[in-house]
Amino acid sequence: MQNEKQETTTDITFRKLICNENRTVRTQEIEKNNPSWDMVEDCLWNMFEDDNEFVVLTVSNACDNIRYVQAAQFTHGIIVQLGIEEGNDTRLVEKPCTENQCRDIFHEFYQSSHVQNVEEYQPVAFYK
Repeated sequence: MQNEKQETTTDITFRKLICNENRTVRTQEIEKNNPSWDMVEDCLWNMFEDDNEFVVLTVSNACDNIRYVQAAQFTHGIIVQLGIEEGNDTRLVEKPCTENQCRDIFHEFYQSSHVQNVEEYQPVAFYK
């Protein structure tokens, strides 16, 4: 049997999220409004130790149209994704990171709702 390579597309969008609180952190286990930075950091450390865990940090004030950052483990480390609002939709972009880079991205986003070097992120590819 011949292995067929599955086609992918980056032309996928999601509905916009509404965040009624300043910030919300979500994992498989919790969803907490207005978490402290320590709580967000604890969620990240848990994700670094559990390859089935994820962390999503959503803000009410979408600076540069970035509503949320999310992270999870993948085959070669950590992947950080940004939910960028465009019109009525949200598209995802991503980049691989080290644990320290991931923590720094989340910390800056927690403090300022800003993410540096957005141009380094690539559109997320989904299987058709």
